[in-house]
Amino acid sequence: MDRDYAIFKIPFINVVDKVFAKVRNLTYRYMPNQMTLFPMETEQYDSWLMRELLNNCIAHTNYQLGGRIYVDEFEDKLKFSNPGDFIPQKIENVLEVSYRPPYYRNKLLADTMMAFHMIETASFGIRRAYNIQKAKYFPMPDYDVNSGTHVEVTIYGKILNDSYMHILYDHQDMDLQTVFLLDRIQKGLPVEKEDVDKLRSQKLVEGRSTSLYLSASAAQSIDKSAAYIKNKGFDDKYYKDLIVEYLRKYGKAKKKDIRELLWEKLPDALSDAQKEHKVSNLLAALKKAYIIDTDSSNQQRSYWVLK
Repeated sequence: MDRDYAIFKIPFINVVDKVFAKVRNLTYRYMPNQMTLFPMETEQYDSWLMRELLNNCIAHTNYQLGGRIYVDEFEDKLKFSNPGDFIPQKIENVLEVSYRPPYYRNKLLADTMMAFHMIETASFGIRRAYNIQKAKYFPMPDYDVNSGTHVEVTIYGKILNDSYMHILYDHQDMDLQTVFLLDRIQKGLPVEKEDVDKLRSQKLVEGRSTSLYLSASAAQSIDKSAAYIKNKGFDDKYYKDLIVEYLRKYGKAKKKDIRELLWEKLPDALSDAQKEHKVSNLLAALKKAYIIDTDSSNQQRSYWVLK
């Protein structure tokens, strides 16, 4: 439910402090690694980051559209939006060190705000915003520029995924583009195939492109072996041994019994249909090896038994 609102008018030069006086910026505590009993403490939102994003909204708004700049505060994130298209077209362009904007929508306004040290017109501001979040092991800002009529950016005030946090802690010299890709994976956002290949080459991810997860080396380095096994699963011999041991103990089993035996032990990265297919393949492989067989040709009534 909406709690409160306030509307601010020009002059915008003294609005920023008034806006953020209303933002609840709590102290956030978290454990970036498993080797200490003392948590890190930080404010949910970096003050420079908040000022940069709001001032960017003021500098780059398309005022001809007659819209408003909005700052929405949620329980664990802030969202900024302003009218106008995103001049760099996509955020990946801005993260390149060599990027420079082709033009400024409001050049006089941007130059004046730069003179007051409100913004950086060399396009360092967005990269610095990403680096601030990276240094805190927080999620990267989310830019939504798809509408073509307004730009929306969300910053997070908490950890979304412990594995992501631990990887950043263990690889503090990781470049911003790689962190950006890992952030997309933790949020379940699509990643281009060549980018997935790049992450695989660094042994940061495994799994299908549609269900990526941390690699074994990354999981072990952050003491996430159990989570890795849930995603990766065991080798086929483990599952086959479970089936044989079950039949040795109980004598016979319907396919649904075998399914219940294996279901929770199969990789989380598999869909239900893929898990079903996996169970069928394991039973077929054991039958082909003359280890198990059905006690009837009627599939509806037959049981699996040891040969």
